Amino acid sequence: MIGKKFNIDKDKELHNRVYCTIDGVLTPVIYKASERDYITYTDLYVTNEKRLSQQTALTKSISLSRRFKEVENSTEVSVSPLCVFDFHSNIKSDNSNVVAWGSSYSSVQLSQSTIANQPILGELGKGVSGFSPIFFKRDSSDFMTLNSAITVSGDFTMFFYIEPIPVASLHKQYRLLGKSDDNDMYISIGESINESYNISFASGSEYATTVSGYWQPSSKKLLITIQREGSKVYIRENGTQVATGTIPTSDFVFDQLGKIGNVSIPTFNGGLYHFSAYDGYLDSNLETVENAILKSVKQAKALI
Repeated sequence: MIGKKFNIDKDKELHNRVYCTIDGVLTPVIYKASERDYITYTDLYVTNEKRLSQQTALTKSISLSRRFKEVENSTEVSVSPLCVFDFHSNIKSDNSNVVAWGSSYSSVQLSQSTIANQPILGELGKGVSGFSPIFFKRDSSDFMTLNSAITVSGDFTMFFYIEPIPVASLHKQYRLLGKSDDNDMYISIGESINESYNISFASGSEYATTVSGYWQPSSKKLLITIQREGSKVYIRENGTQVATGTIPTSDFVFDQLGKIGNVSIPTFNGGLYHFSAYDGYLDSNLETVENAILKSVKQAKALI
């Protein structure tokens, strides 16, 4: 444009927007999108250089859907994923509601057919599939169910990257994994007022970390790592060990994410970026996997 200043950088609303010139007038470009029974027209933007570089870096991250080699008692063993759920892949949504979420390893899939209990894409449902974490609302009793239960025997390693959202300023009853027909088989955080992590295998057979008052997360968003090696359990937050103790060695079985057994309220409350479980104890590869998850979730956009 001649004789007129147009500084896009001064207005965040205009930053990275695409324009064309029509009869000498700079005009925003829009695109047409169909949403169920109506049509919307939305401004067109280009991806900025920083996000492009982040996306490029993400493609170079190690794959978490593969076997890892570890050494136990001078013997090389293979640790394989049982499931790997990432916010950026295999998500089926309908009008911002998450209908299904497929593991990037094996044919395991999470789903929720009841609309009222479906989690949403991004905070307040303003997310986009492949870019935004999945948010579970306790008020809606959101949870998802596996198409086939997963049994964890012996040593294991699990990763959860979550954004826990407190209820009435309290961090409590963040129900991560459960078994639909067993109210005593679960992994939960803040299940009781003087507990943080609680891993229950049966009534009276559990591991619980004792705290003073309800659990307090070490950061707003955090990577939680839970491992069992023999009869020992190790729990880490953002790569730092926060608890260790003795744990039952019996099988752990789960087929629900965000809910315990047939207890409908409360369910998990907050955002979930990543969940994966492996059939062994990751040692030399542990930090490599943790760093890969942290690198991956940096690409997420909670609000669009």
